[in-house]
Amino acid sequence: MARVFAANLAVVAVAAVSAILAGWAFAPLLLERHVESMMRMSSHGPGFERMAADLDAAYRLALGQSIAWAVAIASVAAVVVAWAVTNRLVAPLRALREASSAIAAGRRGARLDVDAPGEIGELAASFNAMATALDEADTVRRRLVTDLAHELRTPLSNLRGYVEALEDGVFELDDDTRRALGRQVERLERLVTDLGALHDLEAGQVPLALERTDLTEVVRTGVAAVTTRFAERAVELAVALPAQAVWVRADPVRTGQVLENLLDNARRHTPGGGRVEVSVTSSTDAGRVEVRDTGPGVAERDREAVFRRLYRVDPDRPAGAGAGSGVGLTIAKALVERQGGAIGVDAAPEGGARFWFTAPLADPVLVRD
Repeated sequence: MARVFAANLAVVAVAAVSAILAGWAFAPLLLERHVESMMRMSSHGPGFERMAADLDAAYRLALGQSIAWAVAIASVAAVVVAWAVTNRLVAPLRALREASSAIAAGRRGARLDVDAPGEIGELAASFNAMATALDEADTVRRRLVTDLAHELRTPLSNLRGYVEALEDGVFELDDDTRRALGRQVERLERLVTDLGALHDLEAGQVPLALERTDLTEVVRTGVAAVTTRFAERAVELAVALPAQAVWVRADPVRTGQVLENLLDNARRHTPGGGRVEVSVTSSTDAGRVEVRDTGPGVAERDREAVFRRLYRVDPDRPAGAGAGSGVGLTIAKALVERQGGAIGVDAAPEGGARFWFTAPLADPVLVRD
């Protein structure tokens, strides 16, 4: 603030000095010309010359006093105005510095007044938006760490229980125990792998080979790959495909990964004896895949949150050996949106959940059946 105020005073000082120099340089010259003109029109007696000299001296004195008063009054006014303007400009900047220091110190609630004039008000609004984003990111980070610790704790606790039981002779290292240990290790590996894949996706490090892809063929192949898993759980898996191909512009491998994640999610949430159905349809601009199950469904309040990493619809539901990594749907969402599609969930007409995703149709010119 002191520097801005000093700069304003420097401007006032330069203006005052310029006014004084200009007055002393030009005003007497103009007066002298005027006096000489009067003398040419009058007699040139010695009395008149003394009067002209007195007039010049009096004029210079009056001029100096007038300039001095003008500079004094202007300086006082300039100081008052400069102080008000400087304070008005610098106060928001001081508030910005204090708010930045507060956020750097961990006090995320610091915000600025956006009523400041012009660009400073816009800067304050941008700062508040940044602070809000940082606050939300910090909340997500804290929740992620908590959820990740919970997800890791369950299989690690199970593994520790098995190891202690084996050491105490409670269990024998038979085939069932080996399979149980293997499931816990697989779950840890899946969690680490999926988190790594999600990181690469969000960092833009996963290349996509977008090409003309038959969505029905992707579904047919994906369903064939998981049929055995559904049979082991006694869940019926049905497919409804159109008679003609649905050509979309997508990465067939990544789209198959999306379908696998949705199918795995449906299988885990559908009780034995239930049914999961996969269908493919198309509209004027997109192909659409639906995965419907007869499980408990997803409440409306949770339909956006289920795509958030490590989110659990029912936090009290124990994570069994067949539980997913908690980021499968998050990966599916990232893959679909990077390919220009959309993904969501709603209630299936027959009960349960209906997950769906879309992919933009391929250019008809490029489609050759």
